[in-house]
Amino acid sequence: MNKSHKNLKQYLLFTLSIIHMTISSGQVSDSGFSILPIIHYNFVEPTPYTIRKILVYEVNGKPIQKAQAVFYSGLSIGQKITIPGAEIPKALSNLWDQSMYSDIQVYFQPNEDGTIVVIFRVEEQLRIDGHRFVNLSNAQSKKLDDETALKGSKGTYITPNIINRSKEKIVAYYQDKGYYNVKVSVLRKQATQRDKKDSLVAKVGFEVFDYIIDRGSKVKVQDIVFDGNAYFSDKQLRESIKKIIRRYHKWNILISSKYIESKFEKEKSNIINNYLSKGYRDARIIWDSIELISANRIVLHIQLFEGNLYRYRSINWKGNIKFSNGTLDTILGIRRGDVFNQTDLDEHLTANKNGYDVQSLFMNDGYLFFRMIPVEVGIFHDSIDLEIRMEEGPQTKVGVVEWKGNTKTSDRVIQREIRTRPGDVFSKSDIQRTMRDLSTLGLFDPEKMNVNPKPNAEDGTVDIEYQVTEKPSDQIELSGGWGGGGNMGNFNQGINNTPSLIGTAGISLNNFSRRKLLHRDLWNQFPSGDGQKLSLRAQSNGANFQSYNFSYGEPWFGGKKANNLSLSLNHMVNSFDFRQKSDPLHQVLTSSIVQLNCNSRLNWPDDFFSLSYGVAFNKYQMKNMDGGFYGFPKGFKGISYNPTLNLSLTRSSLSDIIFPMGGSQFIISLNATPPMSLVRNQDIDKLTIAEKYKWAEYHKWKFDAEWYTPIYKKLILMTKVRMGFLGSYNPKLGLTFFERFQVGGAGMFGYSIAATDIISQRGYDNYTISATAMGSETGAPIFNKFTIELRQAITTGQTATVYALAFLEAGEAWSSIVKYNPFQLKRAAGVGIRLFMPMFGLIGLDWAYGFDYALVPRSGKPTQIHFTIGQQF
Repeated sequence: MNKSHKNLKQYLLFTLSIIHMTISSGQVSDSGFSILPIIHYNFVEPTPYTIRKILVYEVNGKPIQKAQAVFYSGLSIGQKITIPGAEIPKALSNLWDQSMYSDIQVYFQPNEDGTIVVIFRVEEQLRIDGHRFVNLSNAQSKKLDDETALKGSKGTYITPNIINRSKEKIVAYYQDKGYYNVKVSVLRKQATQRDKKDSLVAKVGFEVFDYIIDRGSKVKVQDIVFDGNAYFSDKQLRESIKKIIRRYHKWNILISSKYIESKFEKEKSNIINNYLSKGYRDARIIWDSIELISANRIVLHIQLFEGNLYRYRSINWKGNIKFSNGTLDTILGIRRGDVFNQTDLDEHLTANKNGYDVQSLFMNDGYLFFRMIPVEVGIFHDSIDLEIRMEEGPQTKVGVVEWKGNTKTSDRVIQREIRTRPGDVFSKSDIQRTMRDLSTLGLFDPEKMNVNPKPNAEDGTVDIEYQVTEKPSDQIELSGGWGGGGNMGNFNQGINNTPSLIGTAGISLNNFSRRKLLHRDLWNQFPSGDGQKLSLRAQSNGANFQSYNFSYGEPWFGGKKANNLSLSLNHMVNSFDFRQKSDPLHQVLTSSIVQLNCNSRLNWPDDFFSLSYGVAFNKYQMKNMDGGFYGFPKGFKGISYNPTLNLSLTRSSLSDIIFPMGGSQFIISLNATPPMSLVRNQDIDKLTIAEKYKWAEYHKWKFDAEWYTPIYKKLILMTKVRMGFLGSYNPKLGLTFFERFQVGGAGMFGYSIAATDIISQRGYDNYTISATAMGSETGAPIFNKFTIELRQAITTGQTATVYALAFLEAGEAWSSIVKYNPFQLKRAAGVGIRLFMPMFGLIGLDWAYGFDYALVPRSGKPTQIHFTIGQQF
């Protein structure tokens, strides 16, 4: 039936064209061919012809693409056709289907030898030469062009469909921004061009579109009215679609939000998901409607059907061999009588973010082809019988393991981080951990990392390909900050306490290669690729302070285990006045430090733990010291030796080192000197000050903990706790002058004093919190700080990471453990922004308000601007 209709349509089209041709055949002479003879058509016995030639002529001298018309017709020279027949109607249909022509006529010129000339007379549609947005600025026009892709329409043939589609794109663009009543009209104008004489002339066959846009006012949702809900209140349902309408809870006033239809459709699913999570598996939206209450205000009506509250009557497993029902029940965590919860069921079967689900249980034991389907085998009023059917498949082993994309980093650096080894049983968790470990190296872009498993059904193995993309990891450090003064009075006699510019210059090669150092032909700008770290750094605020640092780290010392061996050297000079070095009253502290440290990964309690252990030897030389950060007696001079044993236990599961989107990190550390006064047979009361403190004595404990919780996409909540305590061995000696905590400010100022921990706390001037606690500039022996930060990533690309933040911070320092009170803290809040660039490190700018500034008189004003380069808070 369809075929006969199609043939009938073609013959009608052909008949109409023949009638048109016959009527006009004696009039066609303006297109360049002579008057054609009239052909008598026999519909009973069509005449066969062979196409001798195909000609195309324009109408009214308008330019056309003739070869294109012949191609689209589908006819060719030498083709057998019949007149009347199906070939010519098909050719006409082909041409009309292109939407390129406004008029198509066909003529024939038969010859006595059985050949025929087919002549098309066509008129092309006008084409778009460009478009303008009449009432928009250049910036608005460019943005609209980019969003709607209208720029690509130039040269397109103009049809009603093209015009309508362009208007629909513009309307959709504005409706997505809340302008629901937007109106778009199109004014078509003759296109123009410059001729050889630079005169403006018409461009034949082309038009320009002028889009006139009246976007109107934004349409906002005044209220949402629900009907049919009993379990959830209207307030609870509004909360589930809070992007559509917002509420000030304090005054119970509805605040309108712009109406976007596409967003409303997505948000409606949240309503049903909430019902599903509470056991209402039959819940659905029966209908919704829009009530227009003014030109720019609407009320949404949603009719709900809640249905019954369902519970699990039974849960049975079918097809499991490897693991018992009891084991699977424990992982699932759902029992008979529990309320049906679709979200909870999906999470425990396949989608637990920590990998504690049934699917991961099998896939971590090699069952790559494991399949599982939960089936509701019985529904009785308000009860569900659930059967979870599974097919374990064969246990799969790892075949070939390969990687690609490391254009700079050596293969062995990647290989030693990979936990999936050929011949091992396939494990999903091993792949996930490998991806995390590669990411935390800091050498690859985590957003572009991927893994590609390639199952081999023939031998029951799976090949694994890791895909990485190198990112810049070396840094040229140009750290800077403004500080060092504050309202603390005299830091020391003779010192200039004016705030100063703090500068740091250095280079950090985080993918250094020692073995390539002497092979210039293997360099990539620097000898790089083996994941070793080399750092050279100089810091100064002018004449008062200079620091020079060298460090080298080998992350896999020995080549077999992840033992990170590092060596660091530091020389620091702190001058507390502007006197010449030769001046006998010149106040100066010089320190020289050498430190050797080893960090090893642990397998217990889990392999996120690492243990760091090492030794350090510090030599401090003091001259004319007078109070200040250390509290030395006036005019004190001497040498103090500080040998320490350093221990640190860390557990880190951070997803990334620059912008973590999940995970946590805990660090507890101890730095301790030998108790020299307890083993020396000397009367401390008879020793001079220089003799007492020739050997520094202390034990210093620090604890840091931070958690990163994803809230929504790249919105992250960071919570952090920091604590430090400095203790002594011998009560006759008391606390050491060194290793105290200076709390307050940006954590950066000219006096990055040796043997002093500088603890930032935004909202207050540098080191003023500890100075207030001690009653002097001397650092405090104990501190505590709590931070909550909400971070929103703006971009996390390869070239830069940018995120905005808002924070709450509270901290305090105490002069002794007896006064310690973690509930009496100096509070602050503020906002900031961070920019991380691989070559320059982290740049930060914060505005903070110190709520308790009146209790810290040394801090001055309550509002503070903190600018930092190269550090976190």
